[in-house]
Amino acid sequence: MNGDPATRGALIPDFPLPPGVRAAVTTRTMHGISPSPFDACNLGSRCGDTPINVAANRAGMRDRLALPSEPQWLRQVHGTGVHVLDAPGDPARDHHDDPVADAVYTNRPGLVCVVQTADCLPLLLASSDGREIAAVHAGWRGLAAGVIEAALRRFDTPPSQVRAWLGPAIAVTSYEVGDEVRAAFVAHDANAAEAFTATRPGHWLCDLYLLARQRLAAAGVVLVYGGGFDTFTDARFYSHRRSRPTGRFASLIWIEPAHRASYRAAEDGGALEAPARRSRLIFPRLLGRTLLRVPATVQVLHLRGGARRYRGRVTIERGRNWLARFCAFVTGMPPAMTDAPLAVDIVATSRRERWTRDFDGHRMTSTMWRRKGRLAERLGLVTFHFRLGAKDGALTWTVERVRALGIPLPVAWFDGVSAREFEQDGRYCFDVSAALPLAGELVHYRGWLDVDPVFVPEDEPQDDDDWDVDGEDSDWGDGDGGDSDGGD
Repeated sequence: MNGDPATRGALIPDFPLPPGVRAAVTTRTMHGISPSPFDACNLGSRCGDTPINVAANRAGMRDRLALPSEPQWLRQVHGTGVHVLDAPGDPARDHHDDPVADAVYTNRPGLVCVVQTADCLPLLLASSDGREIAAVHAGWRGLAAGVIEAALRRFDTPPSQVRAWLGPAIAVTSYEVGDEVRAAFVAHDANAAEAFTATRPGHWLCDLYLLARQRLAAAGVVLVYGGGFDTFTDARFYSHRRSRPTGRFASLIWIEPAHRASYRAAEDGGALEAPARRSRLIFPRLLGRTLLRVPATVQVLHLRGGARRYRGRVTIERGRNWLARFCAFVTGMPPAMTDAPLAVDIVATSRRERWTRDFDGHRMTSTMWRRKGRLAERLGLVTFHFRLGAKDGALTWTVERVRALGIPLPVAWFDGVSAREFEQDGRYCFDVSAALPLAGELVHYRGWLDVDPVFVPEDEPQDDDDWDVDGEDSDWGDGDGGDSDGGD
């Protein structure tokens, strides 16, 4: 663990952080205003220090570490809850309103994950590609209950490609526990007995670092660093066993937001113009320069080839009359739900895209391809042909043709079908509605997905040679939706 003069009292974890990922651990030597026994830079709001002192210490820490945003502080309860961080913390928030969790995860650049400790074990996790991070508070209760495993389940990255760093915690030579602690671990894994050394009847020295390494190994994490601290004997850190009451130090990890702005699109074309021009995927080919008139998260989602998974939330409203229910059935629409979890898997090649939407366990799959200047989408028994465009900063889908089981249907029936992709509060958002003249509203679903607006150039995806569609290439257009050769 290396010191950095620029951080003035923080320590920088000495392990191979992925590109763009930063981490730090505060110490008692960082400047703060808390009096004894919390001197000086106490960051804990529930240990007896006054709120005004804690707020000032946190503000000073943000400045000294040059954090990209306010960390989201947690109400840690020695459990296994994992808070998914999708917005900066609020320095004015009452600490009683902090999320109840013992780990925090994010895949959004510019957001800061943090946990507080004073003998318990802090872990920092990062995917090897730098796209996902987490901070974990692992006291013996949380460690035994599976807080590390709970945090790893939030990652899309396989555990073998996750790097873990074990931060300052109480060492085995300083940490005596009772029979109940040993029993909790050995009941889960007999090998945990290696982490306990008998001292006197009913008491054991407990090696938190070994227990954490065993848990990480069992979960498939092989890239493990850190350890070797002792908060009880090292005066740089607060220690609950050494002194009560005492303060809390923080272990932080974040993805730098650098270069995000350089990927934002401008009205007259931006840094995404070159990859959009080169792309062979169906949306860039259909949209042409129109793609540059929509937000970066929308652009990047449609410029990424291969297999991708995005997560978010969705609210779905469904029509209730029999005709609406029948139409929803033949198109495979999901049931009504409110603020439900959503996962979208996209497999994109230059000839087709397959979207599989998982609405809280209800799957809906559609396939898309290009046909004569339109986007064709097969959804259940129905195939729609959409004209893509841009309006008011959103990507719009307008129905121009519909077939059911190969039979053409009047386009006028589908004036109430529309879709928009846009950006709000830095998130990719969608709003899809479908209504028919006699059936009324069929479905209206809206929500968001976590889409990193940073575009990483990749090799073109391979075509699927067995895909039988009547697609066609299109030239890079001038913003009118790519090629525009009229009807069929």
